Amino acid sequence: MAEPSRISPASTFVIRFWRDWSVTTERWRGRIEHVQSGQRADFVEPEDILRFVRSFGVMADNQISPSHPEEQ
Repeated sequence: MAEPSRISPASTFVIRFWRDWSVTTERWRGRIEHVQSGQRADFVEPEDILRFVRSFGVMADNQISPSHPEEQ
């Protein structure tokens, strides 16, 4: 018999973006929150969003997203 997965079958994330203004530059920043655990992370780079999501066992490196068939 297969051992049940410890990863929840559903996870909810909230992502907030805002523009950071300074005299020399402007950039987008954000914060992501895992609703079930309350854990949060600030980010500047979009890759950090995926890294945070993966830390909860969601969309692991070996899983292919069905929305990107070219990766298959």
